[in-house]
Amino acid sequence: MEIDMELQILHAIQEIHQGWLTDVMRLFTTIGESGLVWIAIAIVLTCIPKTRKCGLTMMIAMAITYLVGNLFLKNVIARPRPCAVDNSVILKIPFPSEYSFPSGHSSNGFAGAVTIFCYYRRAGLLSLLMAALIAFSRLYFFVHYPTDILGGILLGTLDALLAVWLVKHLENRADAQSASNADKTEHVQEK
Repeated sequence: MEIDMELQILHAIQEIHQGWLTDVMRLFTTIGESGLVWIAIAIVLTCIPKTRKCGLTMMIAMAITYLVGNLFLKNVIARPRPCAVDNSVILKIPFPSEYSFPSGHSSNGFAGAVTIFCYYRRAGLLSLLMAALIAFSRLYFFVHYPTDILGGILLGTLDALLAVWLVKHLENRADAQSASNADKTEHVQEK
């Protein structure tokens, strides 16, 4: 997508601004800040034995997202934010200090939500809806281009799937090791 087209989309979104909607979007953008809502959910899930694996997997997914997205891609790509390129829109939230691509709100949101979806479908659907609203809030507030959001969604989704695979792989290895140890113990006892 060209920047002109992306700016047109962002300007079209500015046309839907309403006082009540701005308040709702501000809530979603705030809870998505630094992935805090997702970190809190992961901590709660980790504290409950039944959901511990999901919480730990979320933490792994978000750690990968932070390393790849925030520390690497944002600084290598160094894309200025739309509000820095086009200052015709008055910002209703503080000017973000980091680069634009990929959206951290979107990548963290989808890393968390997709992980939850992989373990718990119903809760995952609600999480995906929340992640989508957080992502949209960044367009609404003119601080990300649509491709920043799409890049964040893709990154977060891939990181979640990688984390789920990694945890499953480690579980399978641990199970195989336990079975191997049990076989050795049986063999020694037979002698």
